[in-house]
Amino acid sequence: MSSSNPKYNKDAIEDAGNLVNKYLKLYHTFYELSGLLRVATHKVANGSGQSDLDYPVLNSSLPALAGMPFLGEVDHTPLPQELLQEFEHMQCNSDMGLMPLIKRAWLTIDSTIYMWNYENGKDLAYFDGLKEVILGVGLIVPKPQVFQEHIQYLLCLTTPQEIIILGVSFTASVTDTYGEMHLLPDPLFTLPSDNTSMLCVIGTGTGRIFMAG
Repeated sequence: MSSSNPKYNKDAIEDAGNLVNKYLKLYHTFYELSGLLRVATHKVANGSGQSDLDYPVLNSSLPALAGMPFLGEVDHTPLPQELLQEFEHMQCNSDMGLMPLIKRAWLTIDSTIYMWNYENGKDLAYFDGLKEVILGVGLIVPKPQVFQEHIQYLLCLTTPQEIIILGVSFTASVTDTYGEMHLLPDPLFTLPSDNTSMLCVIGTGTGRIFMAG
């Protein structure tokens, strides 16, 4: 049958219309997201967390979890005592974070970085060989067979003017693979940042380093 036949075109249009109606009916069988979130659908900005209904009580639907807290403390390790007095001398900036790969926490105060074992609060190490405030910190797994064997990781520090790569080594103990940590005093690389403040440093498994600022 030729596609120019009026009857054929009419049947094709009707079939297409029936198919669209079928899926429209199917679509309306699902709940609207705004209804599930209990928010208005008017042309105004909406947000969750403003109603008591956004925070259901656990024991209202799950009696077995009655009285269970939403948050709980699993472990607590205080900052090393040596760091508490350093905050009194802060002038510009401070930041901190965790490096689970080596079980270390880090803290920057102006141009100095401190690192310690976050499981017991011991083995405090620091590097204070910079003149400018530290903006970004990243732990990098080095590419194999590039550095000497005692350099197990790289510590990348960024300042408003420079990007510094430090070597990180460990003295293994009987009970801990990562025993005493050592930050090599002399940078392996120092590069200009071209007046770009790199705030984020990420390393890949192949030793590549990406930064964003």
